[in-house]
Amino acid sequence: MDLIATSIAWARSISNSVRVNNSCCSDYTKEYWQPPRVGWVKVNIDGSVPKHTSSAAVGGVIRVHKGNWLFGFGLRIDRSGIFQTEARALYEGLVVAWHERFRQIEVESDNPILIDVVSNRYAVDSNLSEIRFIHTMILKK
Repeated sequence: MDLIATSIAWARSISNSVRVNNSCCSDYTKEYWQPPRVGWVKVNIDGSVPKHTSSAAVGGVIRVHKGNWLFGFGLRIDRSGIFQTEARALYEGLVVAWHERFRQIEVESDNPILIDVVSNRYAVDSNLSEIRFIHTMILKK
């Protein structure tokens, strides 16, 4: 099921932005930062999996429509694949935004497959706990 969902996500990765409940996930990171709508915040996330270390890292920044920096986050995590690492970055970004009481959240990532899996509800059947956690966060109101 994951293979089929990932294949479909890859095929759809060139489509436009998709809105999911209170969240919006851009399919790809543009050449420059795109502001969110007024009243929304944007969470830009990324993950890194170095070849010669036993850990990976995730991080991101939350900004308002004028580009003002509100919060940043970063942490080391256990080494895993890049998809799982990027999913963890997205989850951590949503946790920070929700903790700060933001509910109108736009997410931007350089991983179009991750965004498509989350946006199109393939997360429900995912074997990755990070994806299921993201799905739970998105359904919150």
